[in-house]
Amino acid sequence: TYPEERLGFMLEDAQPALLLSQSHLRGILPVNAIATFCLDSEAGLLGAYSASNLNNMTRPDNLAYVIYTSGSTGRP
Repeated sequence: TYPEERLGFMLEDAQPALLLSQSHLRGILPVNAIATFCLDSEAGLLGAYSASNLNNMTRPDNLAYVIYTSGSTGRP
């Protein structure tokens, strides 16, 4: 529900290598230079992969938790 300008700013600021989205949002996402993978329209491709859980190879020294927020400033 964010305005297109705000989405554009967040994407430019964060510079993600890949954006996971849904096909119905493509029209409002300013993602010209960002690779976008639409989970719903690529369901066939994803369905070709195993549904089994991957081996958990995480360790306490390689975990991350990221929140992109503006807090009280209004700018991320």
